[in-house]
Amino acid sequence: MKSIFFAFIFLLLVFSCSKEDNPNNINQETVNVMGRLLAPNNLDPIVNAKVSAVQNNTVIFETTTNPNGEYTLVIPIGDYNINLTKGLFSTQKDITVEEETTLETYRIENLPSIAVVTGDYDNIENILYNIGLVDLDTGLPLFDIIDGMSFNRVDVTNDRDNHHGHSHDSNVERNNPMLASNVDFSYQDLLNDPDLLDNYDIIFINCGIYTGDLDGGQNLYDYVDNGGYLYATDWASKVLTTITNDNADFVSFLVPERSGNSLETTATILDIDLSAWLLTFGIGNNDTIYIDEFLPTWQVIDSYDAETTMSWLNGPVTYINDNNNMVTENKDLAVSFKLGYGSVLYSSFHTENTDPDFTTTDRVMEFMVFEITDQE
Repeated sequence: MKSIFFAFIFLLLVFSCSKEDNPNNINQETVNVMGRLLAPNNLDPIVNAKVSAVQNNTVIFETTTNPNGEYTLVIPIGDYNINLTKGLFSTQKDITVEEETTLETYRIENLPSIAVVTGDYDNIENILYNIGLVDLDTGLPLFDIIDGMSFNRVDVTNDRDNHHGHSHDSNVERNNPMLASNVDFSYQDLLNDPDLLDNYDIIFINCGIYTGDLDGGQNLYDYVDNGGYLYATDWASKVLTTITNDNADFVSFLVPERSGNSLETTATILDIDLSAWLLTFGIGNNDTIYIDEFLPTWQVIDSYDAETTMSWLNGPVTYINDNNNMVTENKDLAVSFKLGYGSVLYSSFHTENTDPDFTTTDRVMEFMVFEITDQE
């Protein structure tokens, strides 16, 4: 009987020690740890970012941020590595949890490798700069800026005038000297060199680049297929010619080209995260937003494959069809699709704003910057 008693005591001690050393034990008391994740500018919330509490290389708890960038971890007392990720944007912090607590606000610190190709009518580089992709000590952008306009120059003014009598001069005033081209190669060099393309996780191509016969072809297709992320707007739809198999795959563009006529629309937001996030800035109402940053002749999305492609915004617009008749109907205004290990985002509207304050369109584009690498 005595031996049985001591055996029982031994087993009880072993069980107690193993329970104490096991942070995953479901009976261990947990506390709430609250926090918030912001963009690199330390101002704007990041929605639907993944937040993981890791201990001994094991994920103890995982959640996502709400539209205000807030999250709550339910974890036992102990030491943790907190991983906060939004696609290729991330930050990591080591914390010690002793009681229920609210952590300091964190901002995204680890950035993907980014290139921006400048254009006449778009200025995504200004958005990147304003959301904090900038060296705080020098003021220099933390991305490469490639001149997309200065070689093999065509007369884009005459080209515009040939489309239904519209004309529109560039109104993108690059008044930030930090946003000048900062590399020694051209847009043409980028498209012609697969190794150069592969230096970048994300490539943003502005509206108003020189297009001609330069769509990037197979090199750009392979770049996305192998895990690159590509953003293109409006007239830059030309760079998607090979990727879309000349309008046969993913998305097709309306013919005649650049026949969009309306300068504004009230668009329906088709993504709940985008809608909720915009509301944190007081933008939008009943899942709609007012967009007014179109060129007088802009590229209309004709249709998309719903099985492979996602539409973000849809609204009534006016365009001129191939019979030269004015047509008004609902059209999708921004779409994204996966290709291999990468993805593509295209928008018919874009930002022409260079002011410090964000317009509605700027906010939509900001959301897309973080969302482009977070598509599953």
